[in-house]
This record gives sequence, structure tokens and C-alpha cells, in this order.
Amino acid sequence: MPPYALQLLIALVLVGLTPLLSYPLAVGSGWVDALDAALLVLALVNLRIAWGAANHAGAARVPGGRGGAPAWFVLAGLVTAALITWAMVRALTPTLPS
Repeated sequence: MPPYALQLLIALVLVGLTPLLSYPLAVGSGWVDALDAALLVLALVNLRIAWGAANHAGAARVPGGRGGAPAWFVLAGLVTAALITWAMVRALTPTLPS
């Protein structure tokens, strides 16, 4: 397993934890999930680190340094970014207290 795949896996695990954990924070007349937002920021940082490492590893493989991340990583990274975006919108959309 390439080292950047571990960072991608950590990002996916953090996104997967968000439905299980919650720390509601009152904002105005509604509630947002502050813990989910913090976990998703960490997931985004891990994704950025993984993407940079994958691009660097791809550039080292090609003469002239013009290579990029492998196709499987680009696809998995885009899916992870979409999941982070969806979860962040869900966490930061105010809900009314029940």
C-alpha cells in the first residue's frame, strides 16, 4: 500500500465517524454539529496531504517530473471530497431543536 493511501483511508474513516458522533452547538435559533465539522476539517486536511503526496510520487516516476496521481487515487479522492462536502453541509445546516 502506498503511503498516501493511508492518509486517504484516514480521511474516509473520519467521514464515516460523523454519523456516529455528535456535539450539538446552539447557533441562533437552531443547532449545528460542531464535532462533525471539526472531524470533517481534519478529513479535508488528510485528503490534501494525501493528494500532494500522490502527485509528488507520480512526478517522481515520470522523467521530467510531469506525472500525477494514479487514476484510482484521483477517483477515490474525488469521491472522498464529495462525501466531505455532503457531510459538512449536513453538519453545518442549522436544525430546529425538537
